[in-house]
Amino acid sequence: MKNKISLEVTIIFFITVLISLYLSTISEAISTGGADLGLIPAKCLFNGINHYESFLNNDNQCKLERSHLGEYLQGYYIMLYPLTFFDWTGARIIWVLLNMLLIFLIPYFLCKKFDVNKISTFFIIFFCYYCIVARVNLIMGQITIVMLFFLILPFIYKSKISYILSGITYFKYNVGYALFFLYLTSRKYKILMLSLLPCFIGWILYCLITDTNLIVNIFEPFLLMLNNMGSNGPLKSIHLFSFINQLGLINSKYQTIITLLPSIVVNIFFIIRINKIQDNLLKLSCLSLSILVFLPHYGHDYIILIPLLVYAVKNYSNNLLLSRINLITAIYFLQLYSGAEKFLIKIFHYLDLSSSFIALAYPYFHILILLSVLILNLQRGDQALKYESN
Repeated sequence: MKNKISLEVTIIFFITVLISLYLSTISEAISTGGADLGLIPAKCLFNGINHYESFLNNDNQCKLERSHLGEYLQGYYIMLYPLTFFDWTGARIIWVLLNMLLIFLIPYFLCKKFDVNKISTFFIIFFCYYCIVARVNLIMGQITIVMLFFLILPFIYKSKISYILSGITYFKYNVGYALFFLYLTSRKYKILMLSLLPCFIGWILYCLITDTNLIVNIFEPFLLMLNNMGSNGPLKSIHLFSFINQLGLINSKYQTIITLLPSIVVNIFFIIRINKIQDNLLKLSCLSLSILVFLPHYGHDYIILIPLLVYAVKNYSNNLLLSRINLITAIYFLQLYSGAEKFLIKIFHYLDLSSSFIALAYPYFHILILLSVLILNLQRGDQALKYESN
């Protein structure tokens, strides 16, 4: 009886902490946040304006507002259709509430599927709400939480509808590409074709609504992506081979794309190894790590590490050193990395390192951590595979 009362008090305490924390988060998200929500391009689309063409030509038919650069695939803006009936504040409220629901559903579905006990499930869900990366996603109006939800679906439910919906992750190219290659390298061509349906339907509808040539429109998101490389777009972020850009080894307008190619090729080899893992939760965790290592990302995309958090907690009682490493990694990137930045930079300065070296080395510090954890988990998957084969 006492244990039950203590548990109830603990739950009430944690819920009170979340409520007090989210009152300010939701207020900021609705009043001043949402800069990355693609509402303006979506409204242009449903007014018959091709926002890709408008942004490329800079003709102001569709005005670039806030920080969303309009370079995601067509289906994303089709998906935002219900929000176009609302003004900015109304759309932001709906988007925040949707993402808050998904922050609950993602760890809940993972924990339920992979048999994580109820107490651990509660603390995982609490941490997912509490962590700074989740709150940053809400304030900025980011789409990464939505993408993560569709990314986990084929690892939880083996059905045609889950495979089709998983293709929504392709809308955000620096997340969905890994799932595409996972399907491709596993030779699951039927599943791959099903996953392409959201992109195909989005492309067709976009062209019909805006009266755009189908062939021309296929390339417009990628042309806009290339055009945005000079701004503060996602491709300006750090990835495994982006040090080539910082060192100025390639003098070309398309140097970012050139350095992405070897990164994608190396990632494909990693994905081939990931495909051999039998444990679906470990497979999803490794895929999430590879997404963050091999293509450019901002800090809010670390929300993709929720599967690694679940995997670490699930296997923590096995007393494996790797489980501790996974848990520390997930907690660091979901909550601590932003606060640790100043501390690490101070250490670099104390070691009398130049500012240019710090600017290059600090982001790679994170990349190398994620890459190391990915390799360790792949080795764990290989060991499990050998054990089962014996």
